[in-house]
Amino acid sequence: MSLETKMQLQVDLSRVGNLMTWNRQIFSVVGLWPLNIDDRLFAFFFVYLAVHCSLECADLIQYIDHLDYVISNLTENITMTMVLVKLGTFRLNAKRLCRVLEDIQGDYEIDRYKTREERLEFLKYNNMAKNFIKVAIPSMAMGTIMFYLKPVMGHMAKESENSSTSRAIPYHIRLFFEITEIQTYIIVYVCQMPIIPIVTFGYTGLDCLLVTLMLHLCGQLSVLKHQVKNVMDDPEGYHHGMTQLIVKHVRLIRLAKSMDAAFNMLLLQQLLGSTIAICFIGYKVLSDSESGDKVYFITHLICVTSMIVTLFGYCFVGECLINESVSLSDYLYSLDWYDIPTRHSKLLLTCISRAQSPLVLTAGRFYVFSLQSFTDVMKTSMAYLSVLRTFL
Repeated sequence: MSLETKMQLQVDLSRVGNLMTWNRQIFSVVGLWPLNIDDRLFAFFFVYLAVHCSLECADLIQYIDHLDYVISNLTENITMTMVLVKLGTFRLNAKRLCRVLEDIQGDYEIDRYKTREERLEFLKYNNMAKNFIKVAIPSMAMGTIMFYLKPVMGHMAKESENSSTSRAIPYHIRLFFEITEIQTYIIVYVCQMPIIPIVTFGYTGLDCLLVTLMLHLCGQLSVLKHQVKNVMDDPEGYHHGMTQLIVKHVRLIRLAKSMDAAFNMLLLQQLLGSTIAICFIGYKVLSDSESGDKVYFITHLICVTSMIVTLFGYCFVGECLINESVSLSDYLYSLDWYDIPTRHSKLLLTCISRAQSPLVLTAGRFYVFSLQSFTDVMKTSMAYLSVLRTFL
């Protein structure tokens, strides 16, 4: 390897390393980076959100007879409850994820990748994760900020039309006092500001780490396939090389199972919640469009788009994981393992045996994420939306 090529490789891997830096910075906002948990910061946001969800539920009960208000409340309440459950579930699985992060640190070493093909496969999947973060975080931040500011923007729009206005607050919560003074209104409004970082980094931040880890695993499976090819082309290094590859294959299978164990319950509530939330927010988009309320229409459109992007991210990485594990299995099976010495063929057959069952990302260990799953969830949400519009 020339000096120029080696320097280029170092630059590329340095950029990939920045991906973990991004994840660490995102999680540090809510104190949940697995390698450096800040329980005081996490407790503040978790307790704050728990109180907020309780007040939203109290508000829902108070106006349970007003169907339009109930839909507006549930649009927010379901999302906030999802964030609360995600934060709690992630904290409970922090130690398992810490071990996963420590395990993959060595994958960023330059000596792990001997050929250009291995390097390109590794970088391809990590760049996918980087692109997901670039889209997911800004879009969710924009949607959350606009949702928080929509009473102010709506107030300004109505003032320009000389319409009567009321002192609306960003989120539907039960207040046990009357807002009669502007000072009280400002205090209540400001007190709801922590929702912005909680939703932006607590909701989407967890998704960014999940996508990063799963795409990293996909990249390693793809690299492993190229490494097997290189070993088969080197008769002198059969035994030592194949032994190392079996160890790596077993490690990747263990990583996949650890990630699924850490995320499967989180993804189950996300799957159920997203199906209903997309329905309700989609209904708000349509109703805002019909009423001509541009501020609320744009706000709800950005929110539902962010939620759909997140759901697509789960299904996309699940599809990538299935494809890469099946591709590795097919490649191993296509090799002329019967033409190599017996002791070497036994090692290869061990890999083939372990690769028979594709690796998957699941919700609750029973629902497999794939692109087909994405279409199924979207069809279900649209069916709920159609029923909702029929009744309303």
